[in-house]
Amino acid sequence: MNFKKIAFAVFAPTVLAACSGGTEGNAPDVAEAKDAIIGPSTLGGRNEVVLLHIVLNNGGTRACTGSYFAPRVVLTAAHCLTNIGGRQLFVYHGDNFPADQGQLQPGPDGALAPPPPGSPSFFAQADSWEIHPSYVPDLHYVDMGIVYLDRKLPFDPLPLWRNPVPANKTVTITGWGSNSAPTPTTGAGSRVQRTGTTVTLGSPTAADFHPDDPNNGVLDPAIRPNLLKTNGAPPNANGCFGDSGGPILFQEYGQTYIGAVGYFTGLSCLDYNLWTRLNPFLPFLDNAYKKGGQETLIPSFECVTPNPNGTLTALFGYNNRNGVSVTLPYGTRNQLARDTFNARPTRFAPGQHRLSFPVDFTSGQTVTWRLQPDNSPTTTLNVTASSRRCGAAEADQTECALACRTSTRVGCANEPGFETCVQFCQENNAFFAENLPACVEENRAINVCQAALAPSPASNWECFDFFGAVPFVGCAAEFDALFQCFEQNP
Repeated sequence: MNFKKIAFAVFAPTVLAACSGGTEGNAPDVAEAKDAIIGPSTLGGRNEVVLLHIVLNNGGTRACTGSYFAPRVVLTAAHCLTNIGGRQLFVYHGDNFPADQGQLQPGPDGALAPPPPGSPSFFAQADSWEIHPSYVPDLHYVDMGIVYLDRKLPFDPLPLWRNPVPANKTVTITGWGSNSAPTPTTGAGSRVQRTGTTVTLGSPTAADFHPDDPNNGVLDPAIRPNLLKTNGAPPNANGCFGDSGGPILFQEYGQTYIGAVGYFTGLSCLDYNLWTRLNPFLPFLDNAYKKGGQETLIPSFECVTPNPNGTLTALFGYNNRNGVSVTLPYGTRNQLARDTFNARPTRFAPGQHRLSFPVDFTSGQTVTWRLQPDNSPTTTLNVTASSRRCGAAEADQTECALACRTSTRVGCANEPGFETCVQFCQENNAFFAENLPACVEENRAINVCQAALAPSPASNWECFDFFGAVPFVGCAAEFDALFQCFEQNP
């Protein structure tokens, strides 16, 4: 049987969803890509005002602007972060994007990545991002989002202005958007930073509503006080498409502050800009500041399960409440003596991770993991044979964990890692349950065989870029049975 063909049939739904192709190009979204600096302006601007270069799942790209306001944290507009998928969000802080774009190179999975943190680069990659929990796209409110970076940028952040920005104040606007509008709702010439000045006009009125490019939030009298309008008529500068998420900047007490977040411009980028004020949303922004690396990272023990070789396997996870990844190298702050395969992470991704890595032990041994992150309590977890066992509710997770415990030890060059392997296995199980229920048991038999198969000899396994080791030879009979089930249940 052609086992590779079988693998493609089983694995393709997930792989294709994660790695969609397409040629790069602008993908302007009239409903989402609202505000660049046109009118009187100069090239360049402050380092802290960065370009968001977003690679979409369809292969197109989106440009927005953001403000670096805390270590590893960028403030932008919520609509910049909607419908982007994947992890292909980059922040650029150089002065020649076309020349520097080559710093983004594809990895084994085809996804782009900048040079690793610590290497010279004008790019950072997003560890995660979030939009304001009250954001309503139809209203463009609260049009505020946060991008958490995989590294600090090589300059200090700008502080936030925590009071209302008054009317009749001369301010600076700067962004990476278009310098012309070929139509009332499209722009051209983005990814070049420009800076100009304008004057604040106070909050908008219902007369600032545009039915041709709806900005419905200005029709709500409860929303308007939390917005700010600036004068885009000559001789003032005005924003355009791609400047969304950019700041109003002004000086007080010898310090430059971020005063508002841009989200909307008039038709053809003329007449005025609308901005989201910061002061009504300081709790969201202060929480984002904390999630730049000052939140907690707590390890967790999940459960113990017997494995086919007669030993026990302890499954561990963690909860990183930051928006950024946290790095803790092996040593006194990340100790686990029985982790002989170095399966535990040294880079802890944001969020809750239930099945991060396995550790084998025998009934007379104790597994001790001690973790001491910054801004978190030191936690010591002790696991023995009498610790909580994985139950029936966790059967699917346990099945995948034991299968991945083996395959991740084969030594494939592009091994995706235990946690990714478990996720892929569970997605594969769900695919069979929904689309091929008659072959569920045959699929499960492959997982069981894989769990019992030793990582060596390597001849039992084949390595693939996207999903690591697959036991086509070692579990040939089980794959043959699955193939026969395919034929009987077309």
